[in-house]
Amino acid sequence: MKAIFKVGSAMALLAPGIAVAQIRDGGGSEIIVTAQKRETRLADIPAAINVVTGAQIADNGVSNFEDLTSQVAGMSITSNFGGVASTTISIRGVGGQDDYRPNGSPSVAFHVDNIYQSSNVFLSVPFFDIERVEVLKGPQGTLYGRNSTAGVVNLITRGPDGKFDGYAQADYASYGRFRAEGAVSAPLGERIGLRIAVLTDQGGGFMDGKGAGPAKGTQMRPQVPALPDPGVRDNYGDRNLWAGRATLRAETDGGDLTLKLWGSRDRSESQPQDSVAGVSNGGWLEPDNDPFTFYANRYPRRRTDLFGVSGTLTQKLGDALRLDLVVGHEESDRTLDGAPGAPLRINQFIFTDRVKQTSLEARLSNAQEGGFDWVVGAYYLKDKTDFGTTLFYEDSRFTQIETDYHQKRDSFALFGQVDWRLFDRLTLTGGLRYTTESSNYFGSTIDANPYGISLGVGLPLPVFFDNDFDDDNLSGRASAKFDLTRSLSIYGAYGRGYKAGGFDGTSIFSAPEALSFKSETVDSFEGGIKWFPASNLFNLSVDGFHYSFENLQSSTATPNGNVRTNIAAAKLKGVDVTGTLNLVRTETQQLTFDIGATFLDSEITRFESSNPVLVTLNLGNNLPAAPKASGHARLAHSIALMPDWRLRSSVDVTYKGSEYKRLDNSLSSKTEAYTLLNLRLELQNAASGISLYAYARNVTDKRYYVDIAGPSRLVGAPRTFGAGARFAW
Repeated sequence: MKAIFKVGSAMALLAPGIAVAQIRDGGGSEIIVTAQKRETRLADIPAAINVVTGAQIADNGVSNFEDLTSQVAGMSITSNFGGVASTTISIRGVGGQDDYRPNGSPSVAFHVDNIYQSSNVFLSVPFFDIERVEVLKGPQGTLYGRNSTAGVVNLITRGPDGKFDGYAQADYASYGRFRAEGAVSAPLGERIGLRIAVLTDQGGGFMDGKGAGPAKGTQMRPQVPALPDPGVRDNYGDRNLWAGRATLRAETDGGDLTLKLWGSRDRSESQPQDSVAGVSNGGWLEPDNDPFTFYANRYPRRRTDLFGVSGTLTQKLGDALRLDLVVGHEESDRTLDGAPGAPLRINQFIFTDRVKQTSLEARLSNAQEGGFDWVVGAYYLKDKTDFGTTLFYEDSRFTQIETDYHQKRDSFALFGQVDWRLFDRLTLTGGLRYTTESSNYFGSTIDANPYGISLGVGLPLPVFFDNDFDDDNLSGRASAKFDLTRSLSIYGAYGRGYKAGGFDGTSIFSAPEALSFKSETVDSFEGGIKWFPASNLFNLSVDGFHYSFENLQSSTATPNGNVRTNIAAAKLKGVDVTGTLNLVRTETQQLTFDIGATFLDSEITRFESSNPVLVTLNLGNNLPAAPKASGHARLAHSIALMPDWRLRSSVDVTYKGSEYKRLDNSLSSKTEAYTLLNLRLELQNAASGISLYAYARNVTDKRYYVDIAGPSRLVGAPRTFGAGARFAW
């Protein structure tokens, strides 16, 4: 528990996503992270890792993964539909081609309090009462294993600290956005503590719905009902989210037990796509080019219920051994509906999915760290996905297509890692992980033909499928770290990452589309330097990397749409740079400058397809969601005005280079580069625990796009202002 309490006081003046040792008031402290399955100094980890502290999350309004990507250089998001309700995450350009459907295998292994979340549906978990977020970049084949070819995100929530304390915070922002959260910790005895945290997030919609517009009343055939008009809706896209978490922690003789129960209820309006003016979207031509207006015959909504329970036991076995047990069960129940930016019923959808997962991890390690540290463990995951979708084609094929499938999946792994300090300056690390994977996928697709005039004659429906997938894999990582001085080290590493194969989660229109695709592997070579002087005057981390992929998984075109498959091989190389400089550091005043940047160069080196046109279109392209440059910089100032009062201010700049959102690198899938400017001012009274703050985001009102695909696009938030108060005790 000491590691958690240390991090809570560290690093609040740092730039978003830059992990360096600095206390908010200018003092020095080391950051302790648990990314290596044991408490480790950040400076001692031979890998690229970013840490976003709870203070940074609060200061920068990070409420979901879309916000988090602006805090970590080299991290990108693709929202396929429904805004943040249906997203995929990429790190260093890996993962942008992921399947957003619930049965897929993400490239980024997302963990909440050490519990792996097997489906992308859990990326909509709300951020509140957070201790820190650890982002490990690059394949993590030993300690995390399957589905970590891009990296790992560890979301670590706060727990009780043995005292009676807590906080309450609320702010109001543009477009009627209201967000409030709070938490309270209390001891229930000498060795037991409880923490309760709650959140509500309301309003904030910035899109204007124009109803069906000129398409109102359209009727393609007498048998098909005329197109309805839902009317005008201003400021559409409001949030309606409630969440809570309870954490019980009990100390044992030689260890501790932590139990967590959490859940969220989301009834938000989905952020809709709009169409580009003058570009046909299934026959619809947008009458204006304003990305903040859209047309629809019904307004899209989402319903997402998340629930989780977990237990973590850490126990010493004598003086030499330590046992860690982590067990968790999570559930998701989600319904999304919408259309690709047009009011016509040409490809409207309703998706309903339910995901249940249960996991168990057991680790045994040496309790007393020394010249030879080791950990061995076993991991088991079982998940089930039930999915149903209805595609509406009333204004084109005069029909509805329905797909239902069910997937059951089991994964088991054995792993081990050793850290061997050969002498004072040289440490060698090696680890292996053996994984077995099996899944069953069965379901059907039918032409519902509700009007008896279906034009879906070119589709070989109905389709019934029942297929199995089995695989095993050996992955791992080896590294060497050499300390040039007490504060300066260099390292090199080789890793083999593994992403499990499986089945396409889209609508299946033919039997071959329901067949399994292969597992993906990546060979990673990395090298870097870490410079963490004891004086805390500055910190610098530089990491260079080269990835080589085989059986890269992606979605590719078929006559009836896109299907998940293996497209062959790709290479990616780049450099990560993070650093901080304490320009002023006195008892009364601090001025800190931080920067983080990622530079990428990616290429599809081999593309296999029976369609030669696809080979020509895709060979040599960049990977999706892999901008050549991205980064952020922050200037933070803090000054004591009088006893107990302090004024803090910060200026944040985030840059995202242009990137392609689809595999074919077409201009219609390219988002242009953009720069966002954020400002914050806070007045804090240490004696009373009261803070008053105001902020502005996207100050220049830059127009940018989160996603774009052909005629449909998803615009980012415009300029917003907000103010709030926080009381901590």
